[in-house]
Amino acid sequence: MSSFHLWLTLAAGCIGVVMGINRTIKTREHESWGLRYLSAIAGFLLIGVSIYAVFTAGGPAAGTSHAVPLMMILGLSLSARQLESIPVTAVFMLILGLGVLSVIGYGGMPESVSELLHSHNLGKLIISGVLLIGGAIALAVFTVEKLVDLVLNALGLGIVVIVLSAVSIVHAGLVLYTGDGRGLLKFM
Repeated sequence: MSSFHLWLTLAAGCIGVVMGINRTIKTREHESWGLRYLSAIAGFLLIGVSIYAVFTAGGPAAGTSHAVPLMMILGLSLSARQLESIPVTAVFMLILGLGVLSVIGYGGMPESVSELLHSHNLGKLIISGVLLIGGAIALAVFTVEKLVDLVLNALGLGIVVIVLSAVSIVHAGLVLYTGDGRGLLKFM
């Protein structure tokens, strides 16, 4: 199943590079609507598959554990323009939820509450709690809508889509070629 995630990341990365070039060359009104919707579908699919990977991964040894955060960020970048039209609370909770899932799911989902409270999971629990409390505070702030729109605008810029897509292509290609789940992280 992990090769499916990597092939999907490769395909979404290729779509993202083409979309990013189109977005960089043309104005928002003249962008290719087909590429816009194809990239949005690929982005939402990447977000969904990364959430699925968090809940089914076997821990850090799984081939996709290092690719999941990259899949989430690329998915948000590819679907940023469509997410701008959704109420800010829903988008913010999606981003916050993806962050919490990434932190908790990196080591595999705990089987029970007692396992969650073990010392090796306590750090993840604290980070998740801080993310949730920070999210609640940020939602209470009036300017959060402008901040989320700013982040989505930045993620949706053509050059950002190109860079994130190219990094995703290289990472997924390295994992597929070498068989080492760390991909780009192996060389850093």
